[in-house]
Amino acid sequence: MKSYHVSILLAVIFILAACAPGSNPEESQPQANPTKNPIAGALIWERIGGIAGFCDKVIINESGSADITNCKGDIQTRIQLTAGQREQLDGWLKTLKPIDYYESDPAVADNMTISLNLAGEGSQKVDDKTLGSIFEFAADIASQAEFDANPPPEKSEAEQALREYLSALNKGDYILGAKLYGGSIELLQTWNPDITNDLPALLKRACTQNGLVCMIPLSVAYRGLDANGNYQFQVEFSNPDGSLFIQGPCCGEENGPSITSFLFRVVKAENGYVVLDLPPYVP
Repeated sequence: MKSYHVSILLAVIFILAACAPGSNPEESQPQANPTKNPIAGALIWERIGGIAGFCDKVIINESGSADITNCKGDIQTRIQLTAGQREQLDGWLKTLKPIDYYESDPAVADNMTISLNLAGEGSQKVDDKTLGSIFEFAADIASQAEFDANPPPEKSEAEQALREYLSALNKGDYILGAKLYGGSIELLQTWNPDITNDLPALLKRACTQNGLVCMIPLSVAYRGLDANGNYQFQVEFSNPDGSLFIQGPCCGEENGPSITSFLFRVVKAENGYVVLDLPPYVP
């Protein structure tokens, strides 16, 4: 009988020992919750190689700042996204699933390697068209940093003329606006055949009746010289309430793109710098 009780006691001790913490090495290890690899920014894009010898990296932080570097060492800067760029990025972050993309073809002599990480929080899987738009978005920011790092000496004067021109039209100073405008008047004349040889009057009619939206610029970003040597600037405009101006689909194009950034060209004339383009049009 004594040996029977001892056997029962030993069995109980064995069962308790088996259930005790640390008795099973696999069960005793802490089980980490599966998580994504941490991403240092809201968007990280990098391209290396190609015929042009690209070597660029863009890191956009949640604060809206973008760090741009290249392997050559001549670009290492931080810029702030414009209102339009921030709105576009926020749209992708809210709607798309996280993106972890890498593409390379080492078999090609001028191989291009592209990688993209997007910290998306949405439920939509990215399609090829949207992926291409994100690539273009990042490449444009890399180009913007390059233009900012190596501006021509006259860039500041050209930009000042553009700002004065847009401000003059917004304030109704059409005489100054006409002085700073050096572009074609064909469209203005088509709209207003009753006005001849009077550019200030044409500009006034255009801004107040014909559909030109003559607003204050929200941001002005230099975009290099075009093939004719004109200074190019991308301009975003402010609505009266301070919000970003968005030009919706035009002229019956229901599914056309909405535009937030508009290209303006500035050229050096005999009496200073003049602008070649008119403000945005809304029918």
